[in-house]
Amino acid sequence: MLKPYKIADYISEYKPEWACTMPEGCPPEDVLVAEAHPFFRLAQKADDYTADDFKSYAEADPQHQWGQMLPLAVGLSLIEDEAKARRNLKLPMFRRYQGIIALTLQPADGVEKQTGAHRSHYTWWRTKAFQMSNLNMLVI
Repeated sequence: MLKPYKIADYISEYKPEWACTMPEGCPPEDVLVAEAHPFFRLAQKADDYTADDFKSYAEADPQHQWGQMLPLAVGLSLIEDEAKARRNLKLPMFRRYQGIIALTLQPADGVEKQTGAHRSHYTWWRTKAFQMSNLNMLVI
């Protein structure tokens, strides 16, 4: 389940330590908080995930001038629909990805917001509380 939150209320209630330095206005004012909510993330390998699979665009390319896109670049892309994640693996723009990570997020893991053209795409602003040990790789 995803619950709507104001970011100030989330910060007051959960006192998050963000996984990276957040630019001004990030996360945005209106966010969603996952309560045992399933999401999917593309992985570089088909049978395993690493910490590199959880690097934001901004972490992977710190010299890039992100401009107005910086709030999205410090977040991580998630897909709410497993079938959509599987279809994404077949697209040329995602050819560097070989697998899908299934994760179930909890409130302490950070906040999400639906972003992009597809309703199943979310940006996740991760906290340090998130643990990679509770993830599963899907069979492709």
